[in-house]
Amino acid sequence: MTLPILIVGGGISGLTVALALQRQGIEVQIFEQAKAIGDVGAGISLGPTASRGLYSLGLEAGLRAVADTPYPSAALHYQTREVLGGSFADRDWRAVDMSMSHHIHRADLYALLTGAVMGRKGVEIHLDHSFREFSQDRDGVTVTFGNGRRARGSALIACDGIRSVVRSQLWGPEAPRFTGWVVYRFLVPMALAKPYMTTAGTFVAPGRSLLRYTIRHRSLVNCVTFVRADTFKEEGWSQRASTEELLDLFPGWHPDVLGLASHAPLDGTAKWALYDRDPMPAWTRGRVTLLGDAAHPMLPFLGLGAATAIEDAVVLGRAFAGERDIEESLQRYERARRERANTLLLESRRQGQIFEDGPDGVRRPQMSWEERTRYDPSTVPV
Repeated sequence: MTLPILIVGGGISGLTVALALQRQGIEVQIFEQAKAIGDVGAGISLGPTASRGLYSLGLEAGLRAVADTPYPSAALHYQTREVLGGSFADRDWRAVDMSMSHHIHRADLYALLTGAVMGRKGVEIHLDHSFREFSQDRDGVTVTFGNGRRARGSALIACDGIRSVVRSQLWGPEAPRFTGWVVYRFLVPMALAKPYMTTAGTFVAPGRSLLRYTIRHRSLVNCVTFVRADTFKEEGWSQRASTEELLDLFPGWHPDVLGLASHAPLDGTAKWALYDRDPMPAWTRGRVTLLGDAAHPMLPFLGLGAATAIEDAVVLGRAFAGERDIEESLQRYERARRERANTLLLESRRQGQIFEDGPDGVRRPQMSWEERTRYDPSTVPV
């Protein structure tokens, strides 16, 4: 293989697949539309499957050094703080062994991945490159960017998110659909949050919930609220909500929730609308494939978006081990990943329906906790 593999998108999925390919001795070039590498945001949850994948890429020590091990937790009634049964008892919320799970600030995960990628040979990262179009032939792929630059590679991997331009060119335009859910996210210093952290878990009301967990060695509490609302449809994390707007979401809720919301930073509460796509019957054409949210945008109700992208990346790297026929390697990757990723996409959507039902809901997950977490992207057949 004389030409590098081109990666569009320098987020978590793009950096992870770059590292996975580097470890196979393959040169990569990452093209990111932002002018600086990194990420906005706050906490992110990495379950056992993502952890196994990152460990296989040599990141176990680094991950354990910067991430928090989760507390055993439960789903809680929004008014009484009682542990919920019913559909919420089917999830192993209070699993004792959390050693393979991590809670981490997105910026810390970016720093870990960027350091690992830049610490190895055979990578170039190009910022301020907005993808415009590609063409492919029997020998490679040519990509054109908004600044007029062209790049030639042996393959193209699209890691450009739910509104992937590569996906649109590859399979035709199809706009994501608004789900009717809006997310609020804020961070509270533990010094202020401690009185309200008496029980770990997610507070659940009909059509509304609040998830909280610690990051940065329990110095910060990451809070995420899901709200059923059909009037706000803006994407991205640039929109801000006032403390008053946040508190108005929780009338009659438990004091633990109200206390956390009252300490939300005045300028640091982000809100955005959730969009969705249906599972795809195929990801790959020739020398071009999709990965992460470009292939299977995951609603956040199971915290599996980043984890599933990491699984993709590890398996794709392994698909290039040994015999390196480009098109066959990409097909091996897709065959190994598409069914699981599409199943998780639908299961995350279903979990949102369970949260919508609220504490007295009767719907059940279709996948057990064990089915979701026993998967190992570093050893599954490819």
